[in-house]
Amino acid sequence: MTSDGTRRTGPGADDATRTIEAQVALLLRLADTNRRRTPLLDGTLERSAYLALQHLSEHGPSGINEIADHLRLDGSTVTRQVVALEQADLVTRGRDDQDGRRAVIAPTPRGVRALAETRERRAQVYAELLDEWTSAERAVLAATLTRLNEALDRSAGRRDA
Repeated sequence: MTSDGTRRTGPGADDATRTIEAQVALLLRLADTNRRRTPLLDGTLERSAYLALQHLSEHGPSGINEIADHLRLDGSTVTRQVVALEQADLVTRGRDDQDGRRAVIAPTPRGVRALAETRERRAQVYAELLDEWTSAERAVLAATLTRLNEALDRSAGRRDA
């Protein structure tokens, strides 16, 4: 929206919108590069495992489709990820007490520890990166990134975002 309340899209997008687009693209690249080059993150969970375990930690044991929906991924992709997590002893696959046909994925004690360790190390990395920022600046960034992710989610067709 412009200052007069109208929306700007397409070729008429303002300079700030073009800068945001370029900075988000760069953010994604730099975050990936930073993750690979930061020794503190060696041995921590990869993003897919981290996000899946985070979902299970927040929402409890879940079916493949619930995890896929939360992560905005196809069920077959999540099935492959869950197989890898099972092989690494980070999750177990059981049966739903109400519907024996439905698989339920739950974190193992090892998965819970790996998630906590990864979360702590990632927080340390970002604490160092944002060390010179005030708490107010960090709060604004947190709120703005949350709002951006919600808008991206809505744009992707998620009504509950």
